[in-house]
This record gives sequence, C-alpha cells and structure tokens, in this order.
Amino acid sequence: MRKGRRGLAHVPEGGWPLDRVLVGVGTVRTLRELVLGRTGEFDGPRRAWDVALWSGVTPQGSIGCMERLHRAGLLEELPPDRPWRACRYVPVTGHPLWPPLADLFRAERLGSRRRSGPVQR
Repeated sequence: MRKGRRGLAHVPEGGWPLDRVLVGVGTVRTLRELVLGRTGEFDGPRRAWDVALWSGVTPQGSIGCMERLHRAGLLEELPPDRPWRACRYVPVTGHPLWPPLADLFRAERLGSRRRSGPVQR
C-alpha cells in the first residue's frame, strides 16, 4: 500500500479531519445537540451528561465524542463550575469546520419541519 493513499484517492498528511470527527451516529447526535440545543441554537456550556440526556447517546459515548471533538479543535474544554462536577464544553465557532457543520444541522431541522408525509423517493 502506498503512503498517503486510501484506495486510489489521495489522503492528506494526518488524514481527513472529518474522518476523525464524524465517526458514528453518536458523534452526529452529539454534534446536533451541541449546535442546536433545545432552542435551535447553541445555548451555553454543556457537560457530556447534559448532551447525553438530550441526544439519546450514552454518557460514556457523549464523553468520548466530546473529547474527540475537543482534540479536533471543534470544542473548547472549560473547567467544572463546581469542584465535584464534570468539565464543560463550548464550540470553537472560529474553527473552519464549525460554521458548515452548524449550517448542515440547521438545514436538516428546517427540512424536517417542512417535510410532510412520507419521504418521497
């Protein structure tokens, strides 16, 4: 296998960032909750437990997703608001991937509201 390739396609040094970010349904649900929250927009620092509660991802899954998003530079980790609590995360809105991901989830929500009846193929 040649270095820097997966199949016939070229892979950049270090791999594609979205391959490291969008690794499964849990990550997509976690991102959706971080982007949209309950109000349709990000509504403040979130702990993994809070995201898990609203997204349907297990707390362990949310922790893993949020740590991965933090390592990718999409989330900033904040210290706990109390000594016995978990750290919180906020989006890094200046990251080049954040605005398109946020737009994608907003468009998804808008599309689901407009759609009526079964999905046509």
